[in-house]
Amino acid sequence: MNLSDDFINELTQCQQRLFGYIFRRMANRDQAMEVLQQTNLVLCRKADDFEPGTNFNGWAVTVAHYQVLAYRKTIVRERLIFTDDVFHLVDEQEDNAEQRAEQMQVLRHCYGKMSDENQAFMNLRYKDGLSMKQMAAEFGKQVGAIRVQLHRLRLSLKDCVRLKLKEQEV
Repeated sequence: MNLSDDFINELTQCQQRLFGYIFRRMANRDQAMEVLQQTNLVLCRKADDFEPGTNFNGWAVTVAHYQVLAYRKTIVRERLIFTDDVFHLVDEQEDNAEQRAEQMQVLRHCYGKMSDENQAFMNLRYKDGLSMKQMAAEFGKQVGAIRVQLHRLRLSLKDCVRLKLKEQEV
């Protein structure tokens, strides 16, 4: 078994994520560490099966999933074992968290494409917490004009995010 530097880098970088994935599915930290070690062994044994350029994290999590299932079979007699329904709920929450993280990354990208003036305007409202009345006084405009400008900026962000997410699906 000859492990490439790229494989070792990928394996090293995903350890924290793998441990988190496994720990959320196990009864305690020691069990999670044991399953992580078994997962690492399987990953190293199957290193030749991994195709460079594909999603290493996804592959590693899939292997971890099967190692968790195998470990669960070995501890059937112990009292604290999560049911398949609990695993399904955890998986759903994890998928939702990954989706939200991806959406936040796209939102940051779209926000970064806005002009400095528009970013500063949005920051006054959403970061600094100024009311529309305070913003109207700050800019010498009517509250309605501030409301319309914020609405247009939010729509612009929303359109950018939708477009970017649609591009990523393809």
